[in-house]
This record gives sequence, structure tokens and C-alpha cells, in this order.
Amino acid sequence: MNSSDDARYSVRAVDRALDIVRCMASHDDPLTVDQITAETGLPKTTVFRVLATLEKRAFITREATTQAYRFGEMALLVGARALGQLDVKLVARPFIEELMEETGETVHLSILNQTSALCIDKIDSRRSVRMLSFIGFRDPLYCSGVGKVLLAFQPDGERETLISSIELAKRTARTVTDRQALSEHLRGIREQGYALDLGEIEDGLSCVAAPIRDHGGRVVAAVSVSGPDSRIDEGVRRALIPVVVAKAQRVSKALGYLADGGVK
Repeated sequence: MNSSDDARYSVRAVDRALDIVRCMASHDDPLTVDQITAETGLPKTTVFRVLATLEKRAFITREATTQAYRFGEMALLVGARALGQLDVKLVARPFIEELMEETGETVHLSILNQTSALCIDKIDSRRSVRMLSFIGFRDPLYCSGVGKVLLAFQPDGERETLISSIELAKRTARTVTDRQALSEHLRGIREQGYALDLGEIEDGLSCVAAPIRDHGGRVVAAVSVSGPDSRIDEGVRRALIPVVVAKAQRVSKALGYLADGGVK
């Protein structure tokens, strides 16, 4: 549909109603008619008529004492349905594409699946030396960047159950195989908000991973940047951490998570 089609099919009354809804959504507190009029620039009579219609249909409600308007039950229902229909892979895709372009390294998107981290999307580096992984690839929870993120941010009881049930096989000289040491390591990941894999799953491989949260704050996925130590040395890793964390936070925000976090 081109711009002329957009103008032909646009409904002015709906446009104005959506301007008002957007205005209300940008504020935490209820708004009065005068406040909405001032912010939208719409005629006060138009604002009043639109609000009356939205109130009649239960999309907004008016507070008796202040006469200010806030969202009603139908708006909450629509919002809940919209959040429920968000697919983490679909939402994350443009962000992980950006992350590969910004870092030049391979990016993975993984979710917890039973006792492993399941790769549900991947953007390959364009460089000659790449990771041998694929969509559907499973990483261990205890020694991969995405796995440690997904394990670290599970509720306490679920995390401990997983730790006790998975086999902690020695993959490299750096792999943590002691359950108590792993629990302490995961605590540090929760505190700092990201995980590193420093050759724990494969010699010569480095990874930075961060959690992705849904609208309720639950960690539902992990995103990582991985590459050979020859390209991702200590200095590069330190520079990658805020980039990966920030991208994960942007995906979380797109999924409806409102809290702002940061690298500690």
C-alpha cells in the first residue's frame, strides 16, 4: 500500500482516538481532558467526544474524585492479548541482526528446553572463521554463555533442581564441574546481569551472553555473541558486554518488559 492508499483508507476519527490513546499510554498517571487536549493539540470538544466513546466501550474509565481518565478493562484485555501473542524469535530477529552487524561475530538466540539451551535463531558472522552451530543446536546449561544465563535466572527451586539433575562433564580445563562452585558462579551472573564463556565449552572460544525478559520480568531467552579467542580477547570482551546487555534489554522492552537494567 502506497502513501496515497494510506490517505484514502485513513479514518480521521480513528486517527484522533489513537492519538489520545497514545497520549494516555505515555503517562503513568491518569490524565484530565485539559491535559490530553494540551498534549494532543486536538480541539477540546473532539477530545471529550472521543473519551466519552472510549469510556462507553470500557477502554477507559473516569475517576470520580479527579475526573481524570485512565485505561479500563478492555484496554487491559487488549494489552494482555498483545503481550501473549509476542513471539520471542520474531521480536528478537531485527535486534540480533543488528548485533551481528555491530560486532561482526556470530549471534545466537536460545531458550531453556528441559536440561539444555536450545538455539532457536542464529546470525552467522561473515568472517572466515565461524562457529559450527545451527538452529536446533543444544548447548549445556552449565558451561555455555547462553546456558549459564538461562540457568542462573531460573527461580531458586527450579535452578537447584536443574543443577542437581544435569551431568557436569568436563569439556575443557576451564569447565566448572563442582555443583557448589557452579551455584556460586551463577549467583555472580545474576548480580552482574550477564555471563561469559571463557573456553569452558570449547578451547579457544569466547562468548558474552545476556538475559531476555518477557513483560512479567521472567527470563525467557538468552542472546550471545561468540567467536574465537583470536578475535575476542579480554579487551574486546569487556567492550562487548555493554553492547550485548543493551541489545538484550531492547528485546526485553519490545516484549513488554518496562524495568531498566544495566551492567553492574
